[in-house]
Amino acid sequence: MSSLNLDSSKGGNGDIWMRLVGFYAISKLLPDVKITLKLSPVFSALAPYTFGDRLLFDFDMEKPDLIYTNLGMKDLLSDILKGQQFISPYQRAVMQDRRRDSIKDKFNSALFDIADYLGVIQLPASQFISKYQAYLDIIGIKKLRSVSLESFVDQLAVDLPILQSRLSQSALPVSNELFIPDDLKSKVIVFPTGTGRQFVPIWWAKEYLPDAYYSFFYKDPERIGFENEGLKVLPFYKEPGDIIKLAKHAHWSISTDSFPSHLLQTASLRTTIALTVFKNGRTVSPIFKGRVIDSMAPCAPCIHLDKNNHPKCAAGYTECLNWKNKTYTQKLLNSIPSFN
Repeated sequence: MSSLNLDSSKGGNGDIWMRLVGFYAISKLLPDVKITLKLSPVFSALAPYTFGDRLLFDFDMEKPDLIYTNLGMKDLLSDILKGQQFISPYQRAVMQDRRRDSIKDKFNSALFDIADYLGVIQLPASQFISKYQAYLDIIGIKKLRSVSLESFVDQLAVDLPILQSRLSQSALPVSNELFIPDDLKSKVIVFPTGTGRQFVPIWWAKEYLPDAYYSFFYKDPERIGFENEGLKVLPFYKEPGDIIKLAKHAHWSISTDSFPSHLLQTASLRTTIALTVFKNGRTVSPIFKGRVIDSMAPCAPCIHLDKNNHPKCAAGYTECLNWKNKTYTQKLLNSIPSFN
């Protein structure tokens, strides 16, 4: 039995959840590797509840074997010299998405190849860049590279009903403040936001789904705009299980390609994922049983720019072009089953 201690606390919550799903599969495929994870505190209840039968968790881990990072070589060099090692699953993917092939990019790529060879910054092979991110995040780790994509996907399919059953139980960790209205069972619930440009515009919500519930983190200031326009807002709180609970009580759920979408890919069959950032399934599980609306924006894939710090996306728009595309909207609306 060998051990693998990983600091997986870096990255968006959706990234962390995909890794959890992936490591849950890996732990079954490689039972002789004991995997211990450090996570963001937001997962302190939900992760052990959902994955604790196979994975170990140490939220105070001080000396991991590898640390997940999205930083560049220059920012990591001092820590590497101190003996730290990293896993960088996105470096090659970001370079491809930017569609650049400059001398500087080639030089940086060569440096990362050398770092991967030495084991100080481990990366997935280029052939997996467009594959499901849960696999991309994991296959860069040298100790786990023997797992093929085919066996990984097969194990995801075996695990899905197990996880869905677990996330349907009354023991699911949820916030005490969570409120579920009686009419939610006959309504669509939309998780409309995200840190990038994928958020649903208020005008779109009013025109196309005015009777839906729109669910925000309770501290998210964007919910105020929806409330002021007379749209129904339903908050979730500090436990990510709130998102799962709300979706399971609704007639149907819709999520942008943000954190809620990753939870719902694992937990719910009655979900539509509205992709804006990617045209492919990098962020959608290959065994997801719900419905997916692919991005139709000509500028996809989108380079992530935090909307709070960047008024416009990399292509120069304040709103994603998908929301102004009538074909995209019609596909999204058609994905919602009628009320029978």
